[in-house]
Amino acid sequence: MKFLLLPFKSIFKILKLTKRNVVSLHRLIWGKGWKKLILSIIVTIIVLVVLGSITLEVTSRPGFCSTCHFMQPYYDSWANSSHKDVTCTDCHFPPGLKNKLKGKLTAASMVVNYFTGVYKKSKPWAEISDASCLRSGCHETRNLKGKVKFKKNIIFDHAPHLEGLRLEKQLRCTSCHSQIVQGSHLSVTKSSCFLCHFKGVKSEVEVISKCTKCHTPPVKKDFMDSEIIYDHTNILARKVSCYKCHGEMIVGDGAVPRNRCNNCHAEQGKIDQYEETIFIHKKHITDHKVECLQCHTEIQHKSIARTEEIIPECSSCHTDPHKLQLMMFTGKGGKNVPVHPSTMFESGLNCKACHQHHNFSVSFEEKGDTLVANSNSCEPCHGRGYNKILKNWKDQTNIKISQLKKIFPVIWNEISSISDQKLKKNAEKIYQDAQFNFKMVKFGNSIHNISFANKLLDESYGMLLKSLGKKKIQIKIPNFDKETNIVPGECSNCHSGIELRTASVYGWDFPHYKHLVNEELTCRKCHSNKAVHGQLILKKSDCMDCHHKKESEKECVRCHSVQKSIYEGKIEHLTLDIPNVMINDVECTDCHVSGDGEIIRPTRKKCSDCHEEDYEEMYVEWVNSTTQLMGKLKAKIDKEKLGSGNRLFEIYKLLKKDGSKGVHNPELYEKLINDLIH
Repeated sequence: MKFLLLPFKSIFKILKLTKRNVVSLHRLIWGKGWKKLILSIIVTIIVLVVLGSITLEVTSRPGFCSTCHFMQPYYDSWANSSHKDVTCTDCHFPPGLKNKLKGKLTAASMVVNYFTGVYKKSKPWAEISDASCLRSGCHETRNLKGKVKFKKNIIFDHAPHLEGLRLEKQLRCTSCHSQIVQGSHLSVTKSSCFLCHFKGVKSEVEVISKCTKCHTPPVKKDFMDSEIIYDHTNILARKVSCYKCHGEMIVGDGAVPRNRCNNCHAEQGKIDQYEETIFIHKKHITDHKVECLQCHTEIQHKSIARTEEIIPECSSCHTDPHKLQLMMFTGKGGKNVPVHPSTMFESGLNCKACHQHHNFSVSFEEKGDTLVANSNSCEPCHGRGYNKILKNWKDQTNIKISQLKKIFPVIWNEISSISDQKLKKNAEKIYQDAQFNFKMVKFGNSIHNISFANKLLDESYGMLLKSLGKKKIQIKIPNFDKETNIVPGECSNCHSGIELRTASVYGWDFPHYKHLVNEELTCRKCHSNKAVHGQLILKKSDCMDCHHKKESEKECVRCHSVQKSIYEGKIEHLTLDIPNVMINDVECTDCHVSGDGEIIRPTRKKCSDCHEEDYEEMYVEWVNSTTQLMGKLKAKIDKEKLGSGNRLFEIYKLLKKDGSKGVHNPELYEKLINDLIH
């Protein structure tokens, strides 16, 4: 028990000692100079408090605000405004000491930010809360009740603008009372009103319905009323629209250029939120005080007829004049046809990329000068010869349109004869969709998107047949008998319709249709984009891999018609009949097919298979003799400078194409060339 009481006894002794030496300790402190130290601290605190109060007061004065180089324009507009007797901090700091101190700390941080270069990332922005405006002694809440006169004949009501949402946005006092940049500090200009009331208006009817909300049409009370220029009594009685006489009254569209974001923001992440309009309006209008015209371009409400912009927008008279062309270009709007935009649209090109040439005329053009597109629009980007593709698109579309045009009335007559009203109504709907696709291509111009145009026309044809149900009509449409969009992949975006063309490859006719449809070959089998777009990579031997697998005479003639005509001794446009002596006994395959069944180019040794060995010498003699004759013919052509279209030149070219050097018909070569050179 005694052991437990020991700590308490020790404490009592310490307390007793302390009390006993209090006087001695007091004398010791003052004797060592602590008195002067404490007095110094107290004086310092008093000085700091006084200086702080003075600083707080001085820095709250408008004159101090203007010392910053950012502030001079705003200070000047304030000094000439209706608020010139109100200090800056009364508005820019919300009511209360706490908010004032917080504002001072924010201002001090701005100074630090300026000298440290942080402003490069974010521009400083002053805000005014609604509480500052509605504080006691200023614009109290009673000011929000009832209507006030804004401008002549315009009455304004605060309540619906601040108590509810306007255009789905919560407004603040400074949403309208701002306009610092226009030099009118915290006053409302009409531009703020116009931006909300006229942005996004879709038609003049919508505008007209709002005219009388602000403007009372002037009506003369008596004929002596000289202040009213025109009496609108009859106009009101007949309900004539304001637009009828006053025309377009809106200049500008209130758009938000993306580059305006850079005026305040440097962070890419914030600029990337450009499309998030709901979020941006909340941050800029509801949460923070940002003037509408800081982002939006101005909308003016005035008579265009009284300005230099008297020529109205085309859309004021012509509603969507190029709607079909736009639908074609973007690949949208077709009935039962998936979206298929033009590759040029996907690449970011607009209409003026091609429509860049003036449609000059020697005569007066009542429609004015129009920018048109033609083949000259294509070649600067795609290279020479691209205009041929353009022509092919037009020809291909015109053929299909003319064919479809003939069957529309036939189909309609068949639909009209359907007795079942339900089936008839369904058929009429399908017919109308088919007609819509047809008109999209016809009036929207297929060259805006040739691949999409083909899909529309094919679907139109399919819907016409579908509209008849089980009924069949005896109409044959050549270009619609088979699937016409057979060009594979992305090639079809430009080369749709190439299947209808026959090209010349190594002197042979190359029908695309047979190779793309019958043989199901892809474009990449023959063409490549590796070095040059569309470069032909097909080798002569590649053709042989397919065509030389078949040994029939019919197959040979498909590519070797020239050789056949010389062998038979009958050349087109020439009155010759000198067949090879072996014409009745020897076919092409007898010489051009080896014992293993491989198609070959025979040498003189092939002659020994049927003739004596000395027949090989005759082969050599034919070749040498023909070579000499061909040389003389070439010399004559060069001497007389003969070219394409000349009879001698064309025959020489034909004999060169034969390639046999006389072996196919030595007598014909000798007779024909001697007649030409003598």
